[in-house]
Amino acid sequence: MGKLTIDNRELSFVEQGSSNQQTVVLLHGFCGSTDYWKKMITPLSKKYHVIAVDLRGHGNSSFDGEAFEMEDLALDVKQLLDTLEIDTVHLFGHSLGGYVTLAFAENFPNKLKSYGLIHSTAYPDTDEGKAGRLKAIEKIQDLGITAFIDGLIPNLFTTDYIAANQEEVMEIKEIGYKTDPLAAMETLAAMRKRPDRNSVIEQQSLNFLLVQGKYDKVVSSDRAVSSTASHVTVKELEAGHMGMIESPHGLLTILTDFIDR
Repeated sequence: MGKLTIDNRELSFVEQGSSNQQTVVLLHGFCGSTDYWKKMITPLSKKYHVIAVDLRGHGNSSFDGEAFEMEDLALDVKQLLDTLEIDTVHLFGHSLGGYVTLAFAENFPNKLKSYGLIHSTAYPDTDEGKAGRLKAIEKIQDLGITAFIDGLIPNLFTTDYIAANQEEVMEIKEIGYKTDPLAAMETLAAMRKRPDRNSVIEQQSLNFLLVQGKYDKVVSSDRAVSSTASHVTVKELEAGHMGMIESPHGLLTILTDFIDR
């Protein structure tokens, strides 16, 4: 595991595979970490140079208590790539990581070979969604991060998957428990403020991938992206909101086919 110091904050990342290969960067979802990608990193690293990043206050990355926006998280990734002297990458973000990916695509398109959203959306929060973010912030303030994670995680998986994989679901909860509570609240505030970025996908000619979960309870298929341009590829997984956990082989096939095409 690597560490990069940015403005007195530590950004943690996992790096695997040969640097002579194309670089694939993976960004996790809210209250996740690089461990969300544990079933994906080693298989991907057989073909690519893989970097997975812990976003601010998540996993092993520290948090300085300052408010931030999606653009700031994207800049963290840009500074990491600059430090590692990596020119261009294929960038994929899960859920929250997808919002960061879109901010990166808008601000640093010259750093991308391609990019994609995994169980994420280019749309901003609805009014109902914004109200839900505020309730989540209040829940963390009042009850703590553990109670919040206990309520969050069941919505990420299909009911059948939870019933058959309780030990693994508990591991995902443990990842969430490690999230800095203040960072989680600031992340919720930042997600609440994020803009509509459908135009980023529409106006750029970069190859773009959208991976949807057939049973996703968090991001509905009609609120993923608006573009039907020729550079947009849409794929569906037999999964809920956690395809990298529920259907890693399916997601691996989708990613490698997209990158190699």
